[in-house]
Order: sequence, then structure tokens, then C-alpha cells
Amino acid sequence: MAWKILSALAAVCLAGSAFFAWKNQERLKNERAREEYTQKNLVSVQEHKKAAEEAKTKHAGDLAEATKEIEKIKAEVTDTAAKAQEKEQELAQVKINLEGVAKVVKELQGKIDEAGDITKLMATIKDLTNKKKEAEGALANQNQRFASAQENVKGLLDGVKSAEEREARGRKGIVEPDFTASVSRSFNEWGFVVLSKGNGGGVFANADLDVKRGKEVIGKLKVRNVEQSTSVADIVKGSLAEGTSIRPGDLVVAAPQAQPAPKTAAAGAAAAPVAPAASGAPAAADPFGAPPAGGMAPAAPAASDPFGAAPPAGGMAPAASDPFGAPAAPAAGGAGTPAAPSTADPFGAAPPAK
Repeated sequence: MAWKILSALAAVCLAGSAFFAWKNQERLKNERAREEYTQKNLVSVQEHKKAAEEAKTKHAGDLAEATKEIEKIKAEVTDTAAKAQEKEQELAQVKINLEGVAKVVKELQGKIDEAGDITKLMATIKDLTNKKKEAEGALANQNQRFASAQENVKGLLDGVKSAEEREARGRKGIVEPDFTASVSRSFNEWGFVVLSKGNGGGVFANADLDVKRGKEVIGKLKVRNVEQSTSVADIVKGSLAEGTSIRPGDLVVAAPQAQPAPKTAAAGAAAAPVAPAASGAPAAADPFGAPPAGGMAPAAPAASDPFGAAPPAGGMAPAASDPFGAPAAPAAGGAGTPAAPSTADPFGAAPPAK
């Protein structure tokens, strides 16, 4: 009997335990559902919080941008106000200028009314413009002619200067340093030669020349007579070596110019006695009138040459006695008296001595 009661009590307890277990399972299920819901709500709240923070940051940036924009707009408003004030001032100035322009236009209109026909005035202006262009063209042409004339004058001046230099060299008896000629004919026995050039080739009377054969100077010449294409030069006494003679074809060049002698030496030379002339009549066989050797006029002192050149050896006549360098006739009187310059034809026979 007891075991039945105990079995009933155990069954009742088991049923109560099953009922409470079932209740606890329902509560556990509800609690789990609530936990899941809570977790979902927590995630949602966190997302809402994050979105709120992002929105707050964005709104803070937008606020800063809006503040900057407001400041910029304020500056632009201030600048616009200043510009508006300037425009107002400019507008006032434009109104003043407009009034001045209107006044000028009114005055011009009055002058136009006084002037009359505008078409005639325009034609007159066009005519004056054309005349101005013609005058400018004429002026330019005159300027070109003036420039050409200046060039011509410069050329003439250069020519005059060259002629003066040539004349000065001619008066001094100096040829160009690069002068060259050749011996056309030689008369060694008569003491002169004929050159292939004359005054057209740069030869001057009384010019000192050297005769070269190869690279050596074999003799010296003194120009006596000059024509257009030929000239006659005396052989300087003592310049030829013994047994040497000048032959046709020998080269003739300018002689080196001697330096001017000191004044003391010139004065001493001027005071030196004059050598007496050798006696004897000149030979009449010389076709150019040159006296033979030994019958020359007495030599002039060294001071007679303004360029300091020594007188020719052998008693040559002074260079200044004849503008063409012809030697003077022998002395008619006693020794020591120089003869008068010869007036005979320089290319004819020498006149007999009187």
C-alpha cells in the first residue's frame, strides 16, 4: 500500500517537475528571444549612434563651410559696395565728360555751320594730304640726291687728296715704295738709260731708283727727263761695280729714302768749298744732250737737297737746276763757277760750249 502512495507521490512530483521544466523552457525561450531582440536593438542603436556622429561631423564641416561662405559673402558685399561707390564716382565723372563732349560737339557743330560745305572741306583735306605726300616724296628724293652728292664730294675729296699726295711726291721726286719698271735701252758709255715707264707709270723727275739683277742691286739711277710712257735716268757715278753694266731688261725699283741730315752737318756741308768744274766741251753725239763723263757741272753741296740725299758722284749738276733733272752745261768761266742751267732741247743734241 505504501509503495502505491509513494509511487503516486513520485508520479505527482514527476508531473510537477515536468510541468516546471516545461515552464522553464518557455521562459528560457522567451529570454533567448528577448536577448536576440536586445542584441539586434544594440546593433541598431550603435549604427544609429555612428550615423549620428557622422551626421554631426558632416554638419560641423557644413557649418564651417557655411561660416567661410558667409565671411566670403560679407567681403564680397563690402567689395561690391566699394566698387559701387567707385562706379558712382565714375558715373559722375562720365556725366561731367559727357557734358564737356556735348559742349565741344556743339562748338564743332557751330564751326561746321560756319565752315559751310563739308564735301568741299573733305576734298580740300584730301588735296592737301596728296600734296603733303608729294612733298614728302620730293623731300626723300632730295635727301637721296644730297646723300649721293655727299658721296660724290667725298670721292672728289679723296681724289684731290690722292692728287695732292701724288703732286707732293712729284715735287720731292719720290716714287711709290712698290714702284717697278725695267730698262728699255741702256747707254752705259753715255751714263744714262731709258726706262719703260713715264709719268703715267708713276715716274717723277729727280727720283732715286735702284737697278736690280736678281736679288742684288747693281747700280743706282737719277731720273732726268720724264714723258708719258718713257723716261730717261742718269747712272749715278760710282754706283756700278767695276766691269758691270746695265742691260735692257734689268729691273728698276724705288731706292730707299735717306734720312734728313742733321742741321749741323747740313750747315758744315753748305760751308764746304765747291769743286771746280772740269774743262772741256761736251760731246755733241749724245742724242739726249747729256755731257760726257768728266764734263759735268760742279756738284752742289749736300744741303741743296731738302731730303738730305747725297749729290751724285762725279760732279753731277744740282737737282734743282732743271725741273726735269737735266745736268747743267759746263762752266764757261774759271774753276769754281757753276754754269747756268741748260735751255737746250732735252732730247736734242747738246749745244756746243761757248
